[in-house]
Amino acid sequence: MALFPKFIYKVKTTDKVIALTFDDGPNPDFTEKILDIFKEKGIKATFFTTGRSIEKNKNIVQRMISEGHELGNHSYSHINLIFKKKKVILDEIVRTDKLIREFGVKGDIHFRPPYGRILLTAASVLATLNKKVIMWNVPTKDYKENDPEIILKRIYKRVKPGSIIVLHDSGLDRPGKIIDRNATIIAVKQIINKLPKKGYKFKTISELIKY
Repeated sequence: MALFPKFIYKVKTTDKVIALTFDDGPNPDFTEKILDIFKEKGIKATFFTTGRSIEKNKNIVQRMISEGHELGNHSYSHINLIFKKKKVILDEIVRTDKLIREFGVKGDIHFRPPYGRILLTAASVLATLNKKVIMWNVPTKDYKENDPEIILKRIYKRVKPGSIIVLHDSGLDRPGKIIDRNATIIAVKQIINKLPKKGYKFKTISELIKY
């Protein structure tokens, strides 16, 4: 058994394939708007969901699956896994996997650590669970950005064949205050119109890592 899980930041390929990924949801105010956009264009994405959000928005999760999107594990409560005990980390991951499986999801469930932070203990747990850790090479910082043009500039500057783009369809600015993700939604509309004109095709993470 490997001591460390496999970390994936991008895929090495010359094919113009990329993955759109979303963290922290689902969220009733924003996720469904994104799903509407994707449904119209026939695009599939990967959503790294938290267990708590799944429990609160089961109808949205069911829609994601029925429309062909991929669900990933983003922990149960979106806690920072750094310096947490093995038991806590294991519970955060296994609990969310179980919730995702309840929707009939088969095959691998990939993991993305909250805040993109991980150290030895969490890495050991993930290796034991045979998880692939999906990171990204196109950071948009949309979690703190209200201008879609800035989000777009960050994407266009870094995107290349095999890229993994990280966006957010939920999240907290400060306790009790939900961030407005409309800038992300506007950026998504632009991305899925412009990048295909440059030859890019959108894939789920599971599809992308096969290249």
